[in-house]
Amino acid sequence: MGGIFGVVSKKDCIDDAISGVFYLQNRSEEYCGLAWKNSEGKLKNTTHKGLVKQNYSKGSDWMKGTAAVACVSGSREPVSELSKKGGMSLCVDGNVFNYFELKNNLLKAGSTFSGYHNPEQISDAVLISKIISNESNFEGGVESLIGQMKGDFALVALTPEGVYAARGWGRKPLILGKKDGVYAVSSESVSFINSGFKIIRDVKPGEVVLLNSDGINFVAQFDLQNIRLGTFEWIYTAHPASVIDGRSVELVRNKIGELMAEKYKIDADLVSPVPNSGRCHAVGFSNTSGIPYTEVFKKFDYCGRSFTPSTVEAQHAVADEKLIPVKELIKGKRIVIVDDSIVKGNQTRKQTQRLKDLGAKEVHAIIACPPLVAACKFGKSIKNDEDCIAKRMSLEEIRTTRGLDGLHFADAEILEKAIGLPREKLCLDCWGM
Repeated sequence: MGGIFGVVSKKDCIDDAISGVFYLQNRSEEYCGLAWKNSEGKLKNTTHKGLVKQNYSKGSDWMKGTAAVACVSGSREPVSELSKKGGMSLCVDGNVFNYFELKNNLLKAGSTFSGYHNPEQISDAVLISKIISNESNFEGGVESLIGQMKGDFALVALTPEGVYAARGWGRKPLILGKKDGVYAVSSESVSFINSGFKIIRDVKPGEVVLLNSDGINFVAQFDLQNIRLGTFEWIYTAHPASVIDGRSVELVRNKIGELMAEKYKIDADLVSPVPNSGRCHAVGFSNTSGIPYTEVFKKFDYCGRSFTPSTVEAQHAVADEKLIPVKELIKGKRIVIVDDSIVKGNQTRKQTQRLKDLGAKEVHAIIACPPLVAACKFGKSIKNDEDCIAKRMSLEEIRTTRGLDGLHFADAEILEKAIGLPREKLCLDCWGM
């Protein structure tokens, strides 16, 4: 999971790039990076480990440019490439799951990978950059990438011509915006709101566009098969203030909660989210069920998202420290806990036990997606199918081993209604559908 941002202007646009990628921090917290074209037309690149705010500040004297790309990612990006067409700095949100095939094909064709600490573990972005730069133009490179890779992607690339943006089969969002002669592209529209950009439209699956000082220019549209939109963006990944493929993330999550309340009648004293991931769903459930909304857990604001670290161990470490129960709200209460998903079930068991130890009379769980039975091939946070508890246990076994008095999951029909799209347009792979 990553967040990518690109911007062009006739004036310096580095502050917009920093602001834009800062508002994508929800998508990754491990690395951040920025590349820009300076007044001499040269491409510059910098990457850092850690958060955007820790590494970049607005008003920098040494970073000035009229075009830039930036990212938050699980690896060091942007990656830079030099070919006969000139330089390119590229950022990717996505996953290549025929990685070794692509790398071996590039090596057989004579490509080399130099300058990396461990050339055996080069990133997906490096492979994609090599494939694109081997072709005579950018759109030809994207077409070659589409023909070779398995997985999905959205990408932005800074070149001497401006900022290119391309989207694969739809699971990774990409949206265009503008303000006062400044043009931008982002993983999420949340990047635009406080910076004054207005949404133009989403980049279509299979589309390539070029942003330059004259505006947003259509470059190519490839006819892709099996287009699927990223359902989990609406359930968890994206920021609630974002609009993904024309649908408000906040309103979709509210609707999931509403539909869950209509389907599952629970007699309880309060509805509480597991913050922040269950909050929007819980609001919808509370409004429709009439059960009061009360947050029995408070998220410690200085902890990051538990889903963004690259290992399960690191995810659990964040989850363990971020939730603080308010015991005065819990004793003697029948509580409905609302969360986005259950993966291994360890946190569900732990938090349920905490509630019971603090005097909760009953604990019921509402989960805003179907039971996860497979690792997502298009992301990297869940490594193996066996990491998913629903792959190993029945729903009743999950309920009893997690100490829950009730356990209810959303289904595909609820997701269809909440998002407003038929299931054949949604990626449902990790739910075995």
